[in-house]
Amino acid sequence: MITTRNTTTTKGHGFKGWERELLQSSEVKRKATVAQLYFLDYYFQLLGYISARKDRRTKFDEDTAARHISSSEFNKEFKSYCGRERVLLRKRRAKLRLDQFHIIAQVGQGGYGEVYLARKRETGEVCALKKMKKRTLSKMDEVRHVLVERDILTATKTPWLVRLLYAFQDYEHVYLAMEYVPGGDFRTLLNNSGVLKEEHARFYICEMFVCVNELHKLGYIHRDLKPENFLVDASGHVKLTDFGLATGALNPRRIESMKVKLDKVKDNQVIIRSTLERRSLYRSIRNEDPRYADSIVGSPDYMAPEVLRGKPYTYSVDYWSLGCIFFEFLAGFPPFSGGTPEETWTNLKNWTKVLRRPEYDKPEDLIFNLSDVAWDAVTRLIAHASARFSTLSQVMNHPFFEGVFWQDMRAGHAPFVPALDSEIDTGYYDDFTSPEDMAKYAEVKEKQRNVDKVREKDDPQARGVWVGFTFGKNGPGVKMLDGMGHGHGHGGDGAALATIF
Repeated sequence: MITTRNTTTTKGHGFKGWERELLQSSEVKRKATVAQLYFLDYYFQLLGYISARKDRRTKFDEDTAARHISSSEFNKEFKSYCGRERVLLRKRRAKLRLDQFHIIAQVGQGGYGEVYLARKRETGEVCALKKMKKRTLSKMDEVRHVLVERDILTATKTPWLVRLLYAFQDYEHVYLAMEYVPGGDFRTLLNNSGVLKEEHARFYICEMFVCVNELHKLGYIHRDLKPENFLVDASGHVKLTDFGLATGALNPRRIESMKVKLDKVKDNQVIIRSTLERRSLYRSIRNEDPRYADSIVGSPDYMAPEVLRGKPYTYSVDYWSLGCIFFEFLAGFPPFSGGTPEETWTNLKNWTKVLRRPEYDKPEDLIFNLSDVAWDAVTRLIAHASARFSTLSQVMNHPFFEGVFWQDMRAGHAPFVPALDSEIDTGYYDDFTSPEDMAKYAEVKEKQRNVDKVREKDDPQARGVWVGFTFGKNGPGVKMLDGMGHGHGHGGDGAALATIF
């Protein structure tokens, strides 16, 4: 009787209790989706290949018949035709490898790997190739974040999010080959321009709102937005990238670390500084310390209070972050930046006291004073969660954004258009052969060395975590899918079929 009670199935579903719990786990759900898409794509590609092969044979027969060639000539050409078909079959079976990409230059350095400008040898496609160590990702509990980033990149074809061209892996590394966005990140543009005019700030923040809205439509919250997450394309418009933290839960260790830092400054007094002093201080810190905000942990300057405290949150946390970025556009510094990390944490802890309208007194600086409607827009974004904007429609209806053509923003002319020599121009990225530029990454490199010393976890579940990571390994390829009208989004007919595992 005891055995019977322990193995009683759940009423109406035919599953035991432990089986239902297992089926509800995020890992099993993801692998179920991966399996479904795998078979959809497998048969889509197979049927597509068969159809194309029949078309090629028909054209071959029609061509040879039209030329009235002899039997011996036909046999010779048919043998050549069969050889070409064998080559296509071999390509379909071939797995993507790193040596199929020609590395042109390094364009990025993150906490878990490097980013290179590369060209796929066979197709000539230019891409940004992100290379990450499996062991490092496992040690830092970042595997799930990389899988989520890969899923987001394959889930949409919108021009507002950076597109994934290929994803593949070998024994030691995982690779994401993404579209190359040559204008660099928005931080570089912001550093060069300083304070933006209100009309320029409106243009860029509106595009960022649309980017984030596309991510929200997929069901994801970014939670760690900052200017570095937005890239400038060849036409001057922005794209959102770096979705590593856009998942259901932040790393518990990171949450605890942020709670500790907030707790340490709870008794600190807020330092009141003038607008000009804060602006000058922020720019001098960035100029003196090139590693500022370029660490593995990242900067808290733009993070919503509920994320920092580990409290429940909604999509509105991304609107807080965009509000902080918007403030920086108009003021020249983030709203809660301080002269030291401790001062920044103190400002975040006491954000209602620190958030003040930037004011300039000197006649030459009066042009930087915010209009009433612009300041109202800022305070609708940097606000308590209960009163904060949390949807794009709320933003669109604010008077500051009146007259913005939201339906087709990419058709408009951008205030800044990158001056590019070619599709492989890297002028807007750091020069990784320059000691000065490499100084920015000293902290990242040091943390990578520390991670390498960390003992590897003995995780029996780790064996299958990278199942379903591969994307675009064979089949029609990205360009052909574009021509056929198949997207990478969810919800359209054939949308899932364009994702190749």
